[in-house]
Amino acid sequence: MDKHSLWRKAFSNFKTYFQSPEQRPQAPCAVDSTDTEGDTDMDNNSLTPPHSFHGRRKSTRKAKHMTWGRVRSHLLISNKARGTVETFVDGDAQEIWPKSAAWFLGPKAENSDLLGELVKSAVDLHVEFRKFKYFPLDPNYVTSDIKEQKSFKEAENNIRDGLEELSSRLNNSVPFFNFRSQGHMLWDTTIASNIGYIAALFYNQNNVASMASGVTLQLEREVSKELCAMVGYNVYQDEKDHTTENPGSWGHLPNGGTVANLEAMWAARCLKTNGLTFRKMLDEKSDKLGLRKVYDKFTFKNLKGENVLLKKASIWELLNIPIDEAIDLFDSLLENIKKEKIENKDLDFDNLFRCVKNFTLEQMGAMDFFRMFKKEYKNANMEPSMGKWFSPGTRHYSWDTGANILGLGRDNLVKVPVDQHSRMDLLKLKEELQKCLVKKIPVIGVTVVFGSTQEGAVDDLENLLRIREVFETKGLTFYIHVDGAWGGYFASCLVQKDKLMRMRLSTYSSRNNVTRSPRPVRREACDPFLDAKLSTHFTTQLVCLGQANSITLDPHKSGFCPYPAGGLLYKNGNIRKFLAQTAAYVSHGTGKNDEINLYGIDGSKPGAASAGVWLSHKVIGLHNEGYGLLLQQCTFSAGVMYALWCSMERRQDPFSIVPGIPIKENFKNIWTKSKIRSEILEAETGDLRMNEEAMKFIKENGPDTLINSLSINIRYWDKKTNSWENNKNVAKQKDFINKFYKRCSHSYEKPSMVDRGIQVILNSTIWTKNANGGAYKYMKEALGLDEKDDESIGVIINTSMSPWLRAQKTFKRIGLIIRNEMYNAYGAIHDEPQNLKLVSPNLTNSPEWSGSIFAELETSFSNPSLCYHALGRFVFDSKDIKKIQEISSCKLLMRIVTREKMTVYDLMTGGDKENINQIPTQERKPSSRKNLAMENIKDKIEFYSDSDFHYQDIAMPEVSVTVFYETKDGKIQGEVDTKMKLGRVLRYQHLGRDFVDEDDYPPSQEYFLYADDKTAYLSHCPNRWPDFQQQIQLDQIPVPQAKAELKNCPELFEEAMKRGVVVYLPQCETGGRPVLSRSKTKTTVCRDPLECHFYNALAWSDQGAFTGEMEQITLKFYDVGKRWFNGKKTNAGYCKEDFPHLYKQEGGRWMDRREDDSDYEVDSSDSDSDS
Repeated sequence: MDKHSLWRKAFSNFKTYFQSPEQRPQAPCAVDSTDTEGDTDMDNNSLTPPHSFHGRRKSTRKAKHMTWGRVRSHLLISNKARGTVETFVDGDAQEIWPKSAAWFLGPKAENSDLLGELVKSAVDLHVEFRKFKYFPLDPNYVTSDIKEQKSFKEAENNIRDGLEELSSRLNNSVPFFNFRSQGHMLWDTTIASNIGYIAALFYNQNNVASMASGVTLQLEREVSKELCAMVGYNVYQDEKDHTTENPGSWGHLPNGGTVANLEAMWAARCLKTNGLTFRKMLDEKSDKLGLRKVYDKFTFKNLKGENVLLKKASIWELLNIPIDEAIDLFDSLLENIKKEKIENKDLDFDNLFRCVKNFTLEQMGAMDFFRMFKKEYKNANMEPSMGKWFSPGTRHYSWDTGANILGLGRDNLVKVPVDQHSRMDLLKLKEELQKCLVKKIPVIGVTVVFGSTQEGAVDDLENLLRIREVFETKGLTFYIHVDGAWGGYFASCLVQKDKLMRMRLSTYSSRNNVTRSPRPVRREACDPFLDAKLSTHFTTQLVCLGQANSITLDPHKSGFCPYPAGGLLYKNGNIRKFLAQTAAYVSHGTGKNDEINLYGIDGSKPGAASAGVWLSHKVIGLHNEGYGLLLQQCTFSAGVMYALWCSMERRQDPFSIVPGIPIKENFKNIWTKSKIRSEILEAETGDLRMNEEAMKFIKENGPDTLINSLSINIRYWDKKTNSWENNKNVAKQKDFINKFYKRCSHSYEKPSMVDRGIQVILNSTIWTKNANGGAYKYMKEALGLDEKDDESIGVIINTSMSPWLRAQKTFKRIGLIIRNEMYNAYGAIHDEPQNLKLVSPNLTNSPEWSGSIFAELETSFSNPSLCYHALGRFVFDSKDIKKIQEISSCKLLMRIVTREKMTVYDLMTGGDKENINQIPTQERKPSSRKNLAMENIKDKIEFYSDSDFHYQDIAMPEVSVTVFYETKDGKIQGEVDTKMKLGRVLRYQHLGRDFVDEDDYPPSQEYFLYADDKTAYLSHCPNRWPDFQQQIQLDQIPVPQAKAELKNCPELFEEAMKRGVVVYLPQCETGGRPVLSRSKTKTTVCRDPLECHFYNALAWSDQGAFTGEMEQITLKFYDVGKRWFNGKKTNAGYCKEDFPHLYKQEGGRWMDRREDDSDYEVDSSDSDSDS
C-alpha cells in the first residue's frame, strides 16, 4: 500500500468534518488562469467545497474489496472470549491486548501512573524498613538541625542539579523501547523487573555470598530452579535424589551471556581431563590414603555401558568417559570409600577434594599436567592436547574470547561453516569429528546456537544429539552446550500454565490451530491473536533442550529484564564442583544454602538483578500464557517484518533487497511479493487471523528467533535489455549499506536523533565467506555480486522485540521510512556534487534575529542529484549575523548557495565530518529545571528540547556558503560569504521513493508544516514530475481543533511542528494534482493552486510515514503570506527518455512501465471517482 492509499483510507474518517453546515463554504473561489511563479496575494478567503476532488483516470492496479463489516462483526463476537478490547489506531479499529500491555511501561510511558505508584511504594516500604525493622529505637543521625545547615542544602542542590544534567544527557539515548527501534537485541523491560530491581537496589545486596545477600541470593537460587524446570532439566528438592542416570540440575545468574559461555567452556575443559586426574591421584596417593582396596575395584561405565577399571583404562577411554559419568566420579569415589568402610580422618570430603584438586589441569597448568602423562600418551601413540571445541561460524564473539582465556588456542576453536539458513552445517561437523577420531584428538565440546546474534538462527540440536550417539559407539564423546542467550526463554512456549510442565511437540502443534469458527477457541486471560506459533524446526529443537549438558540464557535479552542478568544452567549440577576454588562445603555452605556465586567466574554482582528477574517471572510466568505468549507475539511481529522485507522491493527501484533467510521452496512460487503485500501486510486483522495459509507462511518462513537479516545491492538499468543489472562490486555494495545504515542508526550523544532526523533504528554487520559459509554464498549469488571477490558483504539486521507491531500498524510506518532511506543512500553514492541552492522563508531584518533560519533545497526533477525535498534548520556563524542583517529586507527572499560542491547527502548528514560528542562551550540549558514550574507542558517541552544549541555547540560540520537576497525580477541584492551548520533535519525525502504514475497524485495538496517558537511555515511537498515548490509564512502557529487533549495542550503540537508534520488541504479545488499552465510552450509549468488565505487542513502526527494520527487545524496567511513559488525550474528539462526504468516507449508515446508489473498490488481506494 503506498502512502496516498493510506491517506485516503484514514481521511475518510474525517470527511464529515469538512461537510458540516457550519464549515461548508458558500461559494467556490475563482481560478486564475495565469501562470504563477512568484508571490501571489489572495483577496478571497472563502472555502473550497470539500466534495470537489480531482478526478483521475482509473488506476491500472488491481482493486481489493473492503471487508470492514465482516471484520468488525468478527471482533465483536470474539473479543469478550479472547480478553481483548477494541480501539482506534490510525483510523482503523484495532485489537488491543490488555494483559501483555500491562507488563511494560509502554512506548509513550502509557503506564506511567502504575510505574510511579509502584516506585513510590518500593521507596516507602524501604523507608519503613529503615525506620521500624532493625532496632527502631536507634537515634537519628541526619537531624533537622543538620538539614538547616548551608553545606547540607548545597549538597542537596548539587544532587538535584546533577540529576538534571544526567537526565538531560540521557535523553539523547537511543529509545530502545520505541517501535522505531528495530535493530538491537534489547527492547523495553518489564515493569515487574524494573520495580524488583529498584526495590532491591536500596538494600545494595551483593550476590557474591549469602553474608552479603541473604535474601537476593535465595531469589537467585529460586530463579535458577525455575529456569532449569523450564528447559526440561530435573529439579530436585533434595540432592539425595540425584543419580548419574537422572542427575539433578543447578544454575545461577552470572552478569551476562559472555561470562556464562566462558564458564561453560571452562567447566567442560575441566571435565575432559577428569578421568586422567582421578587415575593419577589414585596411582600416587591411594596407598598413603589407604585407598588401595578402593582403587583396585574402582570402575566407571564406558560409552558402551560396560564397567571398566579406572586403573586399566586407556588414555583415550579416560578422555571419553560419558559426560555424566565423568562429572560424578568424585561422588562415585566417596560411595566406594563408604562401601569399603574405610576409616581415615584424612578422607573427609574437603581433604579428599583438595587432594583431587592438586592433580587437576587447573591446579598444575597445562604443560606440567600433560608432562605428568607423557609416558601414557607415548604408549597410546597420541600427542598430548587439551582438545578441540567446535562452534558454528555464527557463534558469539565470547567463544573466541573464552578459547583465548582458557588457553585452548584459536586454532583449536574450530569454526564450522553454516548452511543457507545460517545454521551449523552438520555434515561439515561430522567430517571434523571423524578427523579427530582418526587422529585421536579429544573433542571437548560443541556449541549449539539457539538464536545467532546476527541471523536469529537456531542450530539443529536434535540431529547433533544423534551424531554424538553415533560417535559414542566409535569411542568418542563430547560436551554439548546450548548458547541460548537469545533464544533460551522461548522454551516457555512449551510449558503449560495449568500443569507447569513441558508439552509434547504434538500437543504444542495442535493447540489453538486457526479455525474458521466464528467463536475461536478460548485461551483464558491471554491473547489469541497477534501471536504466532514457533516454526516446526524451532519447536523440535526446544523439545530436545533438556538433553544438552548446559545452557546459556539471558533474562536481560528475551527475558525483558534490565542489565546485568545472564543465566547459566547445568543438566548435572555436580559439575559446579569443578569450578570451586576451595573445598566445596567449607566456604560454600551446604544444601539449600549453597554459595552459588563462588563456583563460577563472577565476583561481586548486584542482588537487585536477581530480584528483578524473580519478580518478572512471578508476575508474567515461565509458561505458554506468560513469557510464551509474549515471545510468540514477538515472533508474529518478526514474521510481519520478514514479510515486509520480502515484498518491499519494487520493479522500479534502483536496488534489490534479499532477506538473509530465503523463502522456503514450497512457499516461494505461491507467495509472490504482491500476494505477501495483499494477504499479510494490507489484510485486515480478522482476515489475516482466519487466513490459514498466511499464518502458515509467517510461522514457517523467516528467522527462527526474531532477528531478520537482509542485504541490499544497487543496480543499473541496461537500455539494451530493458532490465536491471546488479552491481558486481562488493566494495560499492558495502558503501551503500554504510550510507543507508548511517540514516538508520544512532551511536553517540550528539547530535541527537531528533536533530539528525533519524526515524528508525536498525543494525548492521558483515558476512564473511569463512564465518557465514552457505548463507554468504547464497546472499552473494542473490545480490549478483562478483563470484571471484571473497571480501565481506554488508548486511542489515532487524530485531523485532515489540509484541504489538501489527496492532499499531508500525510496520507500515517503518516500511515507508526505510524505502526513503534506501533511495537516499542510493543518491549518496550516485549523486554528482553540486553547488547546492537553498531558499529560506525567514524574515531576517529583525534586531532579535539570532542567526537561525529554515532553508529548503531547490529541487529539480530532471537532475537526479537534486531530486529531493530537503529542508532543515540552519544556524549561521554568529560573527556574520550583522552582515546578513545589513543586506536583508523584510520582503526579499533569502537565497543560499554552497561555495563548495557537495551532495545533498553530505549536506543533510554531515558526511564523515560530524563533530560527535563535542564538549559544549556554553551552558546547554540556560533555564534550569528547578526554575521552571514543570507542571506546565510547555516548560517540560522546553527542558527536553534541543533547540537552544549555540552555533559552536552544534555537532555538525561547517558549510561555507554565500548568502544573498533576490528581487522578484531576479536581481541580487547584496552578498555575504559566511558559514553555517545544520542544526536539525526536518525533511529529507527522495522524490523517487514512491514513484507511481503521473496521474496518480495524492487526493489533496500535500504540504509540510514546520515552526520555531514564534512563526510557522508551509512548504509544498513535491511528489513526482510535474510538481512545484512553495513556501508560505503563516499568521500564527496552528492549534489542533479536534482532539481535546491536544486542544488543551497546544504545546505538544507546537513541539511536533518543530520537527515538522505533513498536512493536507482537502478544500483545495484542484485536488492533489498540480495545475499546469495553459501556455503553448514546451516547458511544463505548474501554477499556484492556493487561491485563498484561509484553509482547514489535516495534519499528520507522523511526518515520516503518513500513517499517524490526524489532527484538524486551521491555516491562515494574510500578513506575510506566500514567500516563494517554483513551478517552472523544478520541472525544467525533464524528459521521460532519461528515465527508462520508469517509462517505456509504445507507439511513439512514453508509457508508465509499472503497468507491466503484474507483481504489484494496492487497495481499492485507488479506483475512485469525483465525490
